[in-house]
Amino acid sequence: MFRKKTFQRRKSFLLDSNQNLRKKPKKLRNRGLNFLAKTLFLHQILKLFRASFLFSVALFCMAGFVIFSIFSPYFNLKKISIIRDNPNIDIEKIETSLQEFYGENLLFLSHEDIEKQLLNTFLEFRKIDISENWPSEMQIKITISPPLFTLFNIETANFSVISEDGIILSEKPQSQLVVLKIQEYKKTLFPGEKFTKKETLDKIKQAKFALEHQIKLPIKEILFFPTARELHIISEKDTAIWIDLQLEIEPQIRKLELSTNEIGLFSKNIKHIDLRIPKQIFWK
Repeated sequence: MFRKKTFQRRKSFLLDSNQNLRKKPKKLRNRGLNFLAKTLFLHQILKLFRASFLFSVALFCMAGFVIFSIFSPYFNLKKISIIRDNPNIDIEKIETSLQEFYGENLLFLSHEDIEKQLLNTFLEFRKIDISENWPSEMQIKITISPPLFTLFNIETANFSVISEDGIILSEKPQSQLVVLKIQEYKKTLFPGEKFTKKETLDKIKQAKFALEHQIKLPIKEILFFPTARELHIISEKDTAIWIDLQLEIEPQIRKLELSTNEIGLFSKNIKHIDLRIPKQIFWK
């Protein structure tokens, strides 16, 4: 009995000791975890506060910049610089046409409005590139339509230069350009006005090239009738080729090519050849 009670005491003592030993590490671990959790939570709060503070500062700076930009004259347009590819471009006229944009805030100034204003005022302008030189300057690069023909108006006996887009240029007649003679047109041609469509000039170029290279017909002069929209191309033998500029050029030239031998284009003295009637050819 005595041994049994002693064994039970020892067993209970060992159990109590083990439980105490187990409880202590758990308490220490829990306290450590709680402390760590509080520390991390505090760190998150501080981090969130810091981020919120920085965001507030950035937002305040942005709002201040916007207010300054809107109400301050610092960004108002004060200077417009013109970059041109042709010395005949009148810078003073361009600056005068853009007077309404001076004093506008450069941050909110529309490039499209400036481009539209210039293209509507100066028809010879083909391309406009706009860039900003902060805080108050704008640079405008202007490219005009290239010259295509030297025009000679037979009715008024005046020379002028026409661009590829059909606009009369302020340039002087150039010897390297092909002369296009204008007939039955009594109006005076002034620089900056639109004389004819680009498509019409393209057809004139196409007809001239086809007769020279496809038909092998040497050309003496070219006559353009703007009212009738006809083209008379005169060969070196004074044969006039009549072409309708309202129709496609290729079918008209093709008719002449197929009938060259039949009508004796290179062997007879032909006064004129009429290609204007579809699917037919007349000659005299």
